[in-house]
Amino acid sequence: MDDADRHESGDGVRDDEAVPSEAFETAPFDLVTEETRASILGTLATHQAEHPREPAMAFTDLQEVAGIDDSGNFNYHLDKLQPEYVRQTDGGYALTYAGLSLVGTLRAGVGADTTRGPEPLDATCRLCGTELTARYEDGLLAVECENDHKYPRDGLPPNAVTGRELEEAISLQTRRTQHHLELVREGVCPACFDDVERTHEELDEPQASHIVVATCEGCGMVSASPVGMYLLREPAVVAFYHDHGVDITGTPFWALELPVAEPTVVSRDPLRLSLSVERDGERLTLTVDEHTQLLDSERTSVD
Repeated sequence: MDDADRHESGDGVRDDEAVPSEAFETAPFDLVTEETRASILGTLATHQAEHPREPAMAFTDLQEVAGIDDSGNFNYHLDKLQPEYVRQTDGGYALTYAGLSLVGTLRAGVGADTTRGPEPLDATCRLCGTELTARYEDGLLAVECENDHKYPRDGLPPNAVTGRELEEAISLQTRRTQHHLELVREGVCPACFDDVERTHEELDEPQASHIVVATCEGCGMVSASPVGMYLLREPAVVAFYHDHGVDITGTPFWALELPVAEPTVVSRDPLRLSLSVERDGERLTLTVDEHTQLLDSERTSVD
């Protein structure tokens, strides 16, 4: 069980907070299909990249560079982008944060039909020792072995894979997944930054029998990962691996013990779980609650 296996879509509406239909009238869906608006956004983004200290463009300059001859048509679509995606300043027009985010999404290649692999990796599965392969399809970069042991994965836009070896893309994915899980662990959705509800589940599986499921109250995203995955950026964990010559921030998940460490139930009420990993004659033992918050850590020598 991994993050991708549990990713689902829901209505994203709280029981006590209905979303009015007018909230979607200026949503980015119509922007990406309208050539004039897409050209305006792209022109402003390119100008800001070239002139970061003066990101605003005058009306006539923006129209000329965007290549829109009809002033009335240009003005109409520019108005439609304001104030959510474009703001007017004393110096002209510039992108808002939402506008920058939208351009970033478009230029990341979201929606492009990109497929890579499967390609063998110079690595073996920590659970069974067989060769690992990587494949990118439908926006997901998956690493697994022939025995169907799947390593935690997260979605990546096509631009993260295009022009890169799959192992380079995996390195990007590793850092991104760690960051996402760190937010989820704090109760924040990495997609829309709304609150997430976290629940602990115990499964009858040989791998990842204890998982934490996070359900976003805003966008409806659902994700789930083994308990050990949520602890990778805990200072005690980072220090333990660092002292044994491992940079945990850039090391792929299959090269670490913690993501597949099987927790021991210390108590049921309240729920307390214990996980242990060993390196070079030393053991790190972590005790966490049902939401993977660290309650205690201990380093001991292994006889």
